[in-house]
Amino acid sequence: MVDQMTLQTIGILLTAVTVSIAAIYYTLTLSYTRRNQELQMETRRIQAFMELTSELLTDESLIQIMELYQMDWEDFDDFERKYGSDRNLENFGKRHSKWYFYNRIGWLLHEEAIDIATVDAITAQFALWMWDKFESIIVKQREVFNLPDYLIWFEYLVKELQRYREERGISTEVHKGYGSYPAQNP
Repeated sequence: MVDQMTLQTIGILLTAVTVSIAAIYYTLTLSYTRRNQELQMETRRIQAFMELTSELLTDESLIQIMELYQMDWEDFDDFERKYGSDRNLENFGKRHSKWYFYNRIGWLLHEEAIDIATVDAITAQFALWMWDKFESIIVKQREVFNLPDYLIWFEYLVKELQRYREERGISTEVHKGYGSYPAQNP
């Protein structure tokens, strides 16, 4: 009888030790998995940053941004006469290339595939400047062409950047002379 109680006690102790080891292993595995997921998220954030900045900051892209910012028009009709897709395909391509770049970033931000701090570091000034320059045209195109969702993620991006920057005390005012240097006094 004593031998049977000893065997039962040993069995219970082995079961308790096994369960404790399994619990410790499970806790360590969860901790390792969580840390691995955090590292993967950081890696994806860095990859997104590098891919988006490398797309935005090429010589060609920067020249296109400056060309777009230096565009001038009186009203929507004047814009369409000068830059509409039926008259100026080159400008249409440059414009939509940039607008949809910002639209894509806005969608990524909305879907939480990229965070606002990363977006701010990548493109804050360019996106704010571009929206300020073309907002009235984009809004009018939504109306004229019956495209209510046209470039909504670009607009979302700008609103989120403005909110983010204002919360940090960073001005979101766009300098109206961007793209040209002020006259210098000799």
